[in-house]
Amino acid sequence: MRRSLKRTFDIWGEARITCEPPRLRTVENAHYLPFVHDGPWGVFDADRRIVEESVDYLGPERRLQYQVTDWPPGLSGPIEEAPEEHYLYLGQLNPHYGHFIVNTLARFWPMLEAGDHPPLLCHSYFGGHALLSGRSFVVDILDRLGLRLADLTVFDRPVRVRRLTVAAPALQEMASAHPLMAALGDAVGRASLDGVPVDTETRPVYLSKARLADYVQRIENEDEMADALSRAGVDIVYPETLSFDEQIRLLARRRTIVTSLGSALHTALFAPPGRSMIVLSQIPQINATYLLVDALKCNRSRYYHPQDLIRVQTENRWLAYFAEPRRMADELMIRLDHPEVSDGWDDLDASATWHTSRSIPPLPTRLRRRRMFTRRTG
Repeated sequence: MRRSLKRTFDIWGEARITCEPPRLRTVENAHYLPFVHDGPWGVFDADRRIVEESVDYLGPERRLQYQVTDWPPGLSGPIEEAPEEHYLYLGQLNPHYGHFIVNTLARFWPMLEAGDHPPLLCHSYFGGHALLSGRSFVVDILDRLGLRLADLTVFDRPVRVRRLTVAAPALQEMASAHPLMAALGDAVGRASLDGVPVDTETRPVYLSKARLADYVQRIENEDEMADALSRAGVDIVYPETLSFDEQIRLLARRRTIVTSLGSALHTALFAPPGRSMIVLSQIPQINATYLLVDALKCNRSRYYHPQDLIRVQTENRWLAYFAEPRRMADELMIRLDHPEVSDGWDDLDASATWHTSRSIPPLPTRLRRRRMFTRRTG
């Protein structure tokens, strides 16, 4: 048969698990500049240099995201002093589901230790606490850590902090992660998983984006493929219609999850380890952040690039379509029902001698597997 999917092993960024714990750095007479999108904001030391541990860098090249880390020219410094002597800084409160997990939650690892801690200081995003209070997952995740939004201080003006302890992230997007990130996920997911049987539901589930109104990317005719999968015996679920608890329990119960690349995959951080997932990616390169979550949770994820995507440019964005959505569903069902065939195809895709043709020679007699992660220290 002519295949519609090709297994991809290419990584965008780096997926490195480090044994070096994230730093806690204390700064005397720190300067706090409030959030300004694409402008100068963050926490600076007494010499007006950005506190490196406070910045959310992207990738091993440590690229900046919507932040200028140079002290703004013409600003002499904060006049007002913070009301508390000592704060613990936990980064930016990002209202986007995926970024709240991999950016915001990644700094909350000090909450895993029992005992008193200084008042918590953060940076807001557009809308501040009023916006976050409408994000039920934010309220749920904070509650699992014994926190409320009211416990997180945000200043809307420059402030001098007499003593500031900065928690570096346990996960840096597209670069590295420490096992503390997995411990955070376990602490948050524990209440959701109480009494939930793991891997008891053999019927596969497909996590669909078809009803998602606010999205970064999706396949516009995905629902046609989902309809065919449904007729073949796959349950179709729309994650945005489920509560945070329900999403975690769904991943726990199902032996096989099929989905497109997206923030819903980060929910696996709160689920039991060893999830088995088939993931469709619009591009051949896999964002290393997803691989970091897989490595932390020992997930068995396979990433595939659809070979016949059609892209159409509109005024606001590029739209993607499956050329043959039903053929895509047929191949997914072969992979689900006949894992030995899927293993053979994957083996061919991993081979250095494999070519770009979609016509498939006979399956090899000995199937090989290719490791996607390397575990390093430091």
